[in-house]
Amino acid sequence: MVADTAETSRPTEGERFIALDSLRGLAAVMVVVFHMGAFGLIASLEMFRHAWLMVDFFFVLSGFVIAASYGDRLTGGFSRTRFMLLRLGRVVPLHAATVLLFLAFEVLFVRLVLHQNHDVYYFWRGFLLLDGFAEHTGNFYAPVSWSISVEVLLYLAAACLFSLGRTGLAIAVAGATAALLAMATGWNHAGFGILLQRGVLGFSLGVLCFTLHRRWNWRIDKASITALEVALIAAVVWLLVEMPFGRFTTIASYPLFAGTVLVFARDRGWVSRWLQLGPLVWVGTLSYSIYMTHMLLLRPLNRAMPTVLEALGRPDLIGRPSDTFGLMTMELGDTAETLVTVGLVALVLVMSSYSWRYLEEPARQWSRRQAKRWAEAREAQGAVPA
Repeated sequence: MVADTAETSRPTEGERFIALDSLRGLAAVMVVVFHMGAFGLIASLEMFRHAWLMVDFFFVLSGFVIAASYGDRLTGGFSRTRFMLLRLGRVVPLHAATVLLFLAFEVLFVRLVLHQNHDVYYFWRGFLLLDGFAEHTGNFYAPVSWSISVEVLLYLAAACLFSLGRTGLAIAVAGATAALLAMATGWNHAGFGILLQRGVLGFSLGVLCFTLHRRWNWRIDKASITALEVALIAAVVWLLVEMPFGRFTTIASYPLFAGTVLVFARDRGWVSRWLQLGPLVWVGTLSYSIYMTHMLLLRPLNRAMPTVLEALGRPDLIGRPSDTFGLMTMELGDTAETLVTVGLVALVLVMSSYSWRYLEEPARQWSRRQAKRWAEAREAQGAVPA
């Protein structure tokens, strides 16, 4: 999920992946609607009810982008420490701010008004990016940060393995194979549970995708690649709607997502051209902020609305007050709920534009400057890069 927008758009000299950037943004919006629950006509569509699979698309795309942006550099001796400073500076500030805001909501509303509480252990587990080692999602303080913790671990693995040549490749293949076998057999235990397995398999496949992309010398005309783009989008929608393979659908999604990344990385078809429209590119730019901050809007609504509706004298609009997922604590009718869905997506985009402008992008630029200064200081001391 957290592939750098700037890196996606310009990972290597002369190469751009604009369509992939926009697809990532659209996938982030789908995750937003998924987290609303079966609320209204749009969010109730099966495509959105299974949109949690978009996180697996993020993992594949992340592996592709990291390989494109840093693979050759890490292989050639680029400092692993500098790489990790850049990646941590990219993802941690917004993550930390989000978790701290959830802590404030916990103290000021959940405890003081609702007289409930969530174990502070989960705050620290989320804040320290340890949720990816758990067996399932569901941390009140860090609803989506499990995937960020998995990403950070994958960055560390990439920093080490890219510089090990064939040995690193063998280790990566072994890890991906172990993840695939664990997912296929339903093996899910803390430390290497389903959350980490999904990340390892998706990221590894993304790295493979970039290797294939770089060696792709097929000559395909625009009409043919457009047909491929349409077919892949249709297949993804079909997979989300039907979930045809039960619990194995997650595994089945990976080759489909890999094919999507490979084809749309070409930026050649008419669908890719449509994805290069300014508003869609902007949504892609905001994708990490969308993903990280949307629950700051949805979760408080979930907890607060029963109390608000009761105070307004409208208990008839209260849904299932004990339901902690989505917006199912309200029952407004299909039309009103659909309008609320559209309005909330718009509000998430506005909120994300501010978090990107005033937190995410400044933090990214700051981390780049600090990593550069660190590297220059190491050079001045004549030290060998770590």
